Amino acid sequence: MTAVAAPPAAPPSRLPGAFRWLWASAGSATFADGVYQVALPIAALQLGGGPAAVATVYTAARLPWALTALHAGVLVDRFDRRRIMVLANVVRTLMLLCGVAVVVSGGNVLALAAIAFVLGTAETAGDTAMHSITPRVVGREQLEQANSRMQATELVTRFLVGPAIGGLLAGIALGVSFGAVALLYTAAAISAVKLVTRREPGVAPARFSVREGLAFLFTRRRLAVYALGVGLVNAGYAAFQTALPVVALHDGPLGLTAAQYGLLIGTSGISGLVLGLGAPALVRWLGNRGTLLVGQGVLALGIATAGLTPSLPLVVLGVAATGFLVLGSVITVSYRQRAVPDHLLGRVTAAYRLLAFGGLPLGSALAGGLGAVSSPRVVLVAAGVLVLIAGLGMAAVTPSEKES
Repeated sequence: MTAVAAPPAAPPSRLPGAFRWLWASAGSATFADGVYQVALPIAALQLGGGPAAVATVYTAARLPWALTALHAGVLVDRFDRRRIMVLANVVRTLMLLCGVAVVVSGGNVLALAAIAFVLGTAETAGDTAMHSITPRVVGREQLEQANSRMQATELVTRFLVGPAIGGLLAGIALGVSFGAVALLYTAAAISAVKLVTRREPGVAPARFSVREGLAFLFTRRRLAVYALGVGLVNAGYAAFQTALPVVALHDGPLGLTAAQYGLLIGTSGISGLVLGLGAPALVRWLGNRGTLLVGQGVLALGIATAGLTPSLPLVVLGVAATGFLVLGSVITVSYRQRAVPDHLLGRVTAAYRLLAFGGLPLGSALAGGLGAVSSPRVVLVAAGVLVLIAGLGMAAVTPSEKES
């Protein structure tokens, strides 16, 4: 009997034209985030603060995920997700213009923290809507393809182009860098206006919305473990972002300028771009579990590197290795979008991200506390260990094969 070879896998289908507007909106917003993440700590330091000031503004920026995420999910399932994206980016634009006034007038850290808090609130609603609208733009079989492009774009804009430009603009004037962020959020709003989805959202009673989302999340073991695991990863990454400027900038061991620091942060986008675009192929080759383990293991090592050595070349390699974050993101986001029914996706996404992004203010706050009693280098090593533990936990509930 002659064996018949299995037919080759079908190439991925072409993404619909509407995806370009979603991609453009998300890319513009994450580009703005990349410039902002460099400008924010530099502004805190310039306004007279030290490590505690950096921790304060980062905590304020991330606290809304813990306070408003569930309510954002209710809004996303009850109202037009596209309009929420537009409104969120308009609010971000207005807040950045306020930020220009604060840094130009030499305001204080508390005013900067208040602006960061409002920006974080708008981010909570806008990002929840963006992640929930993706399955309405592309088919289930296209989720990895779409998410890999969006994750690659996020890493390039947020960690490569954005920080590099943010450092250069901050070197000119902080008001210029904050103004550039406002323009990018405006572009994100305009792109979202042009986005057309396949169907309109349904209306769910607000009284039951939060409960339904939480119940669905916690009755699906893999989904719950992913949410908690990503929360720990984000806590480690937030600690990394809080401690690295203290080590790298000005009087720190590396002594980098603002522009050099922007370029350092940008190195993660190089690996992120390659890995993001190649993530679907990596999943087919290594499987879900293998891809997740590689991604989280290299990410953990990259985060810890600046705490283990003062060598600038090794630190550059370590920061570049943090681009491996994209591998875990593609797997976890695609699974959530595939596993959750559309009418619950906003609420489940919000509950998921409450746990996932609730780790951000916790990581920043712990970094400030641990850094005060030890050193920023200890914070970086501890953050790397935390990320590794979280990766092992998520891998334990992840099947090895690629899912359809």
